[in-house]
Amino acid sequence: MKLHRLLPVLLVAFLVSACASFSTPSRQAAEGLRPAGDPFLANLYQGYMALGNTETAEYDFLAAEAMYARAVDAGSGRPVPVADPDWWNNYRGHPWAAGRFRTMITGSVRVTAYDYRARLVPWIEAMRVRDPVTTAAQQVAFECWLEEMTEDHYEDAPLCGLNPALWVVAQAAAPAAAPMAAPRTYLVFFDFDRSDITPEAATIIRQAAQDAQRGNVRVVVVTGHADRSGPTDYNQRLSERRANAVRSALVREGVANGTIQTSGRGENDNLVQTPDGVREPRNRRVEIVFR
Repeated sequence: MKLHRLLPVLLVAFLVSACASFSTPSRQAAEGLRPAGDPFLANLYQGYMALGNTETAEYDFLAAEAMYARAVDAGSGRPVPVADPDWWNNYRGHPWAAGRFRTMITGSVRVTAYDYRARLVPWIEAMRVRDPVTTAAQQVAFECWLEEMTEDHYEDAPLCGLNPALWVVAQAAAPAAAPMAAPRTYLVFFDFDRSDITPEAATIIRQAAQDAQRGNVRVVVVTGHADRSGPTDYNQRLSERRANAVRSALVREGVANGTIQTSGRGENDNLVQTPDGVREPRNRRVEIVFR
């Protein structure tokens, strides 16, 4: 191969190799740690290291650095609080984060994130000694979920392994657990041009049904939405199908049919404002609200 043809190939190979071996400051600090004494922190360390490695492999070094920093704390025996959604907003808003990395957790997604955190924190405190593996895994999964939300990667969120249903069951089993007030709003997202319930959506619906029954909720308002990628009349019907699909799922989970009010808003009340014709995952949703 002639030199002028070989040089671009070598440059590409060098860049790929450099990115693959890139090491953030926190990764270097974390790799030498060997946490001991607290099984929960040891599992957190392993989980955050694995998540940091995943983000590095995807060339998202900003997220990787955050995960490795958590691993340093866990590996050093320091407490690692459950992530705050607004912390991720501030982190992604750093001046050297650009493009897709500056998306924020806002609106109903932010409400859901704080609902999740409010249930996750006390469950971890009650169960971390009894089940350090699962509690650590769910803390890491929640941070993975938050990170995906900042990138609008709703299709990747199920890969994080977040399972809110675990938190309620375990809390009920903990003798010191106090009765919890039911969260008021839940978000169920849909694939493009679909109204069928995904596995992640089924988990959220199941959680909403359990909370509604435990809290003696009298009215459950189910509102369907669509993005602006199709005709207005079609999107109106699609939003109604989505609302009805969630209603049927709630009934299967034990919610009385007579307590559920459904409606479709079509392209109205978008969570994210977009021009007409744009596909936006956050607008393909159903909102479940307790009254």
